[in-house]
Amino acid sequence: MSTTEAILEKLSTLPPEKQSQVLHFVESISQPPLSSAAESATTDKPHAWLDIAMSMKLDGPPDMSEHLDDYLYGDKKHVL
Repeated sequence: MSTTEAILEKLSTLPPEKQSQVLHFVESISQPPLSSAAESATTDKPHAWLDIAMSMKLDGPPDMSEHLDDYLYGDKKHVL
């Protein structure tokens, strides 16, 4: 049995929501690597990863870094 056949066999036994997750994963790993602009940014600037992090538009409270443990483990005085 080829790898493709084994994958298809396993995939067919999964529920639809899991099949959707597999599709999303396969699409994400088939994306081309970082563009040359992003690669050059990482070599030209020592903190270029901050530009990438900012472009991700992550959501969270503004004091997350100061109160990370409170948010993770439930200190009620700092939780939104």
